[in-house]
Amino acid sequence: MNEPELEREVRRLLVEHGLMLRAFHVPDARGMTRGLPDWIIIGRTVLWRELKSAHGGVRPEQWAIGDALLAAGEDWSIWRPADLASGRILAELQRAAAPYKRL
Repeated sequence: MNEPELEREVRRLLVEHGLMLRAFHVPDARGMTRGLPDWIIIGRTVLWRELKSAHGGVRPEQWAIGDALLAAGEDWSIWRPADLASGRILAELQRAAAPYKRL
């Protein structure tokens, strides 16, 4: 599975779990901060996710942004096709989509 195929599956799961309207995708990073994750998904938590193929490399600026987000207490990670197959992506989206009380 390549990155565009993984993205299609992530989009399908976002729609299925009511998160698509609260998800921001960076299809073209020109003009954006280098290393910004592909997806910012706002649910019960905020998920910062970089999508990669099974062997796709993570650029140094992507690691730097990821490390900064983690240091700030944010939920940053990389999703690969194996994460879809294992159910990890589904589980993370289900947790993010869980109902919450409005303030």
